[in-house]
Order: sequence, then structure tokens, then C-alpha cells
Amino acid sequence: MHIVYPEKKDFMQAMKEADNRSFDFVVMVTDILESHNADSLKEQMDECVRVLKDGGVLFVQGRPEYLPEIGVYLDQTLNFKYWIAIESQLQKKEKRLPSAHASVLLFTKGNGRFHVKRTRFPHQHCDFCERTLKDWGGKSHLMHPEGYVISDVWKDLPKEDNYTQLSKPVLEAVLRMLDFESSADEKPDAESTTYKENSFFQQLDIPVVCGDTRGLIGPKEGITSGGVMAESVAQYTLPGFPAQKKKEPIEVTKEIKTGSSITKLYNVVHHGDAVEILKQYPENSIDLVFADPPYNLDKEYIVYDDELADEEYLAWCNTWLQEYVRILKPTGSLYVLNLPRWTMYHAAFLNQRLYFQNWIVWDAMAMPLGKVMPAHYGLLLYTKHPTDFTFNYDKVNDLDARYYCLRRSCIRKRKEEGVDDKMPLTDIWWDIHRIKHKRDRDSHPCQLPDELMERIIQLSTNKGDVVLDALGGAGTTPVTSLKLDRQYVAIDIDEKYVEITKNKLDEIKNKGYVERESTHKPQQKYTKKELQLELRDLAQKLGRLPTPKDVQEMSEYNSDVFLTMFPSWNKALKAAKPEIQS
Repeated sequence: MHIVYPEKKDFMQAMKEADNRSFDFVVMVTDILESHNADSLKEQMDECVRVLKDGGVLFVQGRPEYLPEIGVYLDQTLNFKYWIAIESQLQKKEKRLPSAHASVLLFTKGNGRFHVKRTRFPHQHCDFCERTLKDWGGKSHLMHPEGYVISDVWKDLPKEDNYTQLSKPVLEAVLRMLDFESSADEKPDAESTTYKENSFFQQLDIPVVCGDTRGLIGPKEGITSGGVMAESVAQYTLPGFPAQKKKEPIEVTKEIKTGSSITKLYNVVHHGDAVEILKQYPENSIDLVFADPPYNLDKEYIVYDDELADEEYLAWCNTWLQEYVRILKPTGSLYVLNLPRWTMYHAAFLNQRLYFQNWIVWDAMAMPLGKVMPAHYGLLLYTKHPTDFTFNYDKVNDLDARYYCLRRSCIRKRKEEGVDDKMPLTDIWWDIHRIKHKRDRDSHPCQLPDELMERIIQLSTNKGDVVLDALGGAGTTPVTSLKLDRQYVAIDIDEKYVEITKNKLDEIKNKGYVERESTHKPQQKYTKKELQLELRDLAQKLGRLPTPKDVQEMSEYNSDVFLTMFPSWNKALKAAKPEIQS
């Protein structure tokens, strides 16, 4: 492997001297490159795109304050894959959530195979009971002995400065993700590799694979250890984006005027088009606006089309975001939740209109897809005033320390022994999980957990304030608002969801809670664990993964049992794979 790692003064020249499509990967540390200098950075990004081979990988380090515009720009010519959120050295700032979120964007070039592989971090263990931090819930037989597959939220590396540089552990993890072929008997060449005596990577003790792979990492100043953390770059924009508007204080509208179709403004659930109804709300009338839009993933909504062209989807989002900005009070807050790719575009749009406070990382594992496990949902927090806004940090702070597991037996014993360590709430939210059980879910493809909305509403509103969700879905926002003594406004285009929301609100008013039906499942003859362990035993005997034919010939179970219990043969083999790999 040949790696070029130029210093800042030579970074641009090193790329200009490279041929088209000459590098397999590039790692760019933007904070060292005077990232506030938009013209210079745009030229450097263009060069990164030019020198990458098809199938090549670009890693871009930066901060959530300015990285969205960079991501949007690169998304026009490369393929966005991941916004990797890296828990880093804690930054405490007044009137903002303490920030631990530094970022690395991962883009690829071309439409073919890209050279990233599944990578594992070691299992973490509870400081109290010493079992794995992840409660496998009876599925510990599925644990891979080498660790867990990394997601796009990295929380288990040393907490170092990844805002102004890439720390050694992060850079090592990035290089481990690269998937380039190498020869087993190849020996590094002093002239063409980074293994030569006193090489930079030898100094950092970072292993890199051998082979014909060519990479560029830099500037070098951004990948050395140590250094002083720089101040955040404020309200950054790139060429091609509107110039930053001066944000003048706005007086609260005293007189309320309503459109012809709206007779009640607050504590109401509207059925209709979100933008048209929002237009009938006066300026500066809402304390908190929240949106969890459809993610444009072709989910099965009844009325809404969840498979729009990218430009059409973003244009639609911008129409209701613009209305959100208009109706938000000067002391109010705006939250929007989406997948990281779309969150970048929302941030680029809002950076021209409001004040950035936090890109909150909701670490909520989804289905295991791709080479990196998708866990990152971006939750943006913007305000109309830079400092004068509602912020009740004391009401949501202090979580149970993350180095303890969440098993009930462990929690109970810890509390009994007085072991109750706490840690502050930051902009990486790891303690709220997606809805796992059918009993807690309504008939909606993307329902949010109550705990998420409770935290947002408590953090950014006071009792009696107005909370609005123009894409109300199954009503989590208004229901939570009502429980917390806030006023609510919900809008949805689907009459079915409006009816669900109204019924739940009625239950809160009458009972104080939403009643759920039992979802008891009939007892199965065989358990999934029993069948998976059978396949693992067969794998040990065969020295390879068993096939359905092997099961028919060697097992007491019929192969049809496996195909009935699991969605695919590959899923059934999940416990057997670590046995063969180890």
C-alpha cells in the first residue's frame, strides 16, 4: 500500500499532481483546511472527486456545525453512504446540549462495488455485573466472539479531540474498514509504502494493509495526536448556497388571524395538507415545532407517497420547514428528525434561516443492512434567537452511567448497594430505543417512542406552551404534550391517523393513559434458539455451514421447520457463522 500524507501547505498540490482516478481512498480532515474558506474547500473537494477511482472511498472529517453543506455538495457527484457520529471529547457550551458529536462522512464513487468491509469492535462489559453491556435477551448464542459489527455511531473509542483532527483510534478504525485485496507473501517496499523506517504510520503505531492500494490522508497536522481544540466554525456556507441572512429580532404577533378553514388554533388535530394548514397559523405563534417526516424509503403509508424523486422530496420538506420558521416564536425551538442523508439537506436549508444549536445523534439500531449497521438518526435543534430560547437542561440531565448494563437484575442490585453513577445528557442519545414490541405500536410504519418526545418537550418548552407537529402520524407528539400539560397542534393528511390520534387523546383525558391490547403469541413447538444451536452443532461436525440437505440427512429436525421459523436460511445460520469464522 502506498499512502500519501501531505502537510497542510502541500495538500492541494499533492492532489493536483495526481492523475485522474489514481487513489483508492482519500481521508480529508476539513477542520485543518480553514473550513471557513469556502472557495478553497470547494476546489479541494473537486480534486478529491477527480483523483478517486471508481469504487473508491472518501472519508471527510468535520463538525456538525458546517459539515452538512460539505455533504450536500459532495452528494451531487458521489454516493452518500454514512454520516459516522463519533463520541469525542466533551464540549460544554452555554444554552446548548453539551456536545460529544464529531463526524466523519463516508462517500463512494461510481455505481459498482465499493471497498468497505464489515468491521468489528470488541464487546463491552458492565462494570458491575461484568456481563456484556448489550443484553442479548436469551440470544447470547448469536454473539460473535470477535465483537459486534460497527454501526454509524461510534461510542466505544477513547474520547479524544475529533473535532479539529482524527485521533489515532478513529483513524485506525477508518483504515480497518477499507477492503482492498493484498498478497499474503507481499513484503513492504521501503520506497513505495508507509512501512519504511520512521514512517508516519509507524510513529502512530497504526497498521495498514499491504497491496497495490493507493491512498491520500491529510493534512498531516490533522492526524497527529495532541493539539489544542479550536473554536467551532459558525454559520458556514459553501458557494452555490444563499448568502447568510442577518437574523433580526422579531416582535411577537399580538393579533391572531385565522384562515377560513381553521376555527381552532390550539389543542386540535387537523386533517389535511400540512403546508396549507400551516399557512393559516400566524407568525411567531408556536413554542416548539417538531417533524419526523417520511424518510422516502417506500414505506407503506396509506395516503402519502414515500418514494419521491430526491429533488421533489427535498422541495416538499423545504415548504413545511419554511412555514415552521415563520410560525416559530422568537424564544422557540425547531426539531426535525430524519436519516442522516436528508438531515444534511435540512441543516443546509435551516443554516440560512435559524441558529444551529445541536445535531443530536439518536443512536437507535434499525435493521442490519449494509456493511455498517445503521443506527444513526439525525435530530436537528435550531432556534430563532442565538441565546434567548427555552432550555430546561436541568429537567432532562443525569442519566445512569453507560458503563452499566440495563438488565433489571443488575439495576436492582446496583441500586440496593448504592452504586448509582450518573453521566450528563449530551447530543448523543443512546438510552432511548425504538419501539420493539407490537403491543406498544399503532398501525403506523414509523412510530416514535414516547420517551423521545418527552425529552424534547421537557427540554424546550414549559407548561402551557404550544407544541406543533405537522406530520403527526399516530399522534405521539400531541399525546405526550397533553400528558406533560402542554398545548398541542397536530396535522396529518391521512384520516386514519387523525382518528387514531384523537382516540388516544380521548383516552389520556378520560383514563390518564392509552390502553393497549394484549399481543400474546401461541406457544411454538420449537424455539428459534433451539434450532439455531442445532445448526451450530452441525457446523462443528461438518467444518462448514450446513445446507438444508445436511439437515435432512443429519438432524432430528425437518428442514421445513427451519424455513417456517426463519425468513431465510441465512437468518437461521446466524449462530453457526461465528463458529465457522472463528
